[in-house]
Amino acid sequence: MIKKIIITLIIILVPVAFFMLQQGNEGYSITTKKDSLFNKKIERIIVIAQVEECLNPAFTHSFEYSMISAFQSNGVEAVFKVTSPESDSLMDYVKEAGIFAPDATMRINVKPLYYARDDGYQSIVGTDFEVSLIDMASEKRVWHAIGKVDYIDTSNPNYRANEDFLKTFAWHNTAAIVRTFIAEINNQKPAPFYTNSQERQRYGQRVD
Repeated sequence: MIKKIIITLIIILVPVAFFMLQQGNEGYSITTKKDSLFNKKIERIIVIAQVEECLNPAFTHSFEYSMISAFQSNGVEAVFKVTSPESDSLMDYVKEAGIFAPDATMRINVKPLYYARDDGYQSIVGTDFEVSLIDMASEKRVWHAIGKVDYIDTSNPNYRANEDFLKTFAWHNTAAIVRTFIAEINNQKPAPFYTNSQERQRYGQRVD
């Protein structure tokens, strides 16, 4: 009887534990909304990211190269540009990028996520991001995502968002956006993408 109870508990609890572990390892949450009439596969894309100054340059550098790499590994040709509200027009970016007739433009806005500690110091513990996908043919927004990268233990009094943490935040942003985009827009199973230095080195992805 006891043995049956133990087996039953294992069957019930293991899937729950696995789900929680996966959530913790991913380090992000994302919510999306897609235009139900849009069914075109994206093969060429220009990514225009607005990143707050406090995250630069480590975050932006890793974000750029990880986004390009992640898209390419999923069969999408990508060009990445950093912009600001006062920057040039979209068409200027397209011309500068040297990419002809991109299928879509992805606009990303990334802001730091702060945690106010008891000593008054504000630690960057992740990011908030918002993504809009614009179909170049119709010039309409066909996909929208909002999300958060947040996995730092804020109880550590010595924590600082050093360069290595900012790089890892960038990789998690890339994972959240590209994995979801590939699954929802291109209807493909996303290629593996890793979000820490050890895994990236082991599987040959750029560490920056």
